[in-house]
Amino acid sequence: MTLPLTERVATMEKVAALCKRRGFVFPGSDIYGGLANTWDYGPLGAELKRNVKDLWWRMFVHGRRDIVGLDGGILMHPRVWEASGHVEGFNDPLVDCRTCKSRFRADHLIEERLGQHAEGKSPAEMTAMMAAASLKCPVCGNATLTEARQFNMMFR
Repeated sequence: MTLPLTERVATMEKVAALCKRRGFVFPGSDIYGGLANTWDYGPLGAELKRNVKDLWWRMFVHGRRDIVGLDGGILMHPRVWEASGHVEGFNDPLVDCRTCKSRFRADHLIEERLGQHAEGKSPAEMTAMMAAASLKCPVCGNATLTEARQFNMMFR
């Protein structure tokens, strides 16, 4: 017996629930109440991550003569990030749900939910687009999204 296509489609919620049940991932800081949109690797997830990294290293570093391995730090002098353009270019327009505390990229939410082009629009323009459409949170369904704001994705 096969299930209808609508029941066979793996949604992100179903995949995340399966991964949590099987020990691949857990919500970040879960025992302390959790931190929205962060994940910690469980025993199986840690093994899977290590295996993927090892395979990638063998293929792209050991498997080629013109490539050498390098493991640089993520925390570097701020001038490195400024020179590379990361400080100026790593700003995303974000909105938060006041009810469930989920966070979303405003431009992606507008494009996916409303089918309207939002890339390059100002936060004020995106807020107006969401308000005009009475856009609701895709997680909890409440219309409690904050105004769009630019969020620097760099660690400070």
